[in-house]
Amino acid sequence: MRLWRLSWLAILGMLLGVLGWLWNQQRDSGLPVYWTVPDFQLIADNGKPITLADLRGKVWVAEFFFTSCAGICLEMNRNMQKVQHTFKGNPDFRIVAFTVDPHRDTPDILREYGKNFGAQPGQWIFVTGEKKAIYRLARHGFRVTAQEVKPEEEGGPLDFIHSDRFILVDRQGRIRGYYNGTDEKQVARLIADIRRLLRE
Repeated sequence: MRLWRLSWLAILGMLLGVLGWLWNQQRDSGLPVYWTVPDFQLIADNGKPITLADLRGKVWVAEFFFTSCAGICLEMNRNMQKVQHTFKGNPDFRIVAFTVDPHRDTPDILREYGKNFGAQPGQWIFVTGEKKAIYRLARHGFRVTAQEVKPEEEGGPLDFIHSDRFILVDRQGRIRGYYNGTDEKQVARLIADIRRLLRE
């Protein structure tokens, strides 16, 4: 009798294991995992510090732009509006826009710029800070450019980074995808991938 019970317990354990595996397979987005975003400490458009820890547990999209950009930034942020609209009010989703022109783009300027795109405070966050820190993050953390510079010149007066990429980051701070922010089809794919990550 005892042996019979042990056999059924073993079978039940195996079934629960299989069900758990199937559940995880359904929840797995299938998106690649690239690398983890390094920690940073910058300034949000509300004037308060923002770090990677503030985004833990959230699915978020990063971009690098500047407010005086009259070219692709406008198109990128019009497309980012669509992303925000899709997930508006979702407490598990954020957009983080890093300026590459921090000398000009103060928190006040970033906040006013965000209003032009209907940015929801706290959900679409515009970020500034020390230029060297932002450029190290863009170049070595998000890897949005292959352009190399000497360490002593990084973030200097002649260093400039501009990218059309939207970067998808998961709840653990890992990069899961890159998308052309000016391409409507890629933005649609980004929206679909955000949904997948939110289910993970």
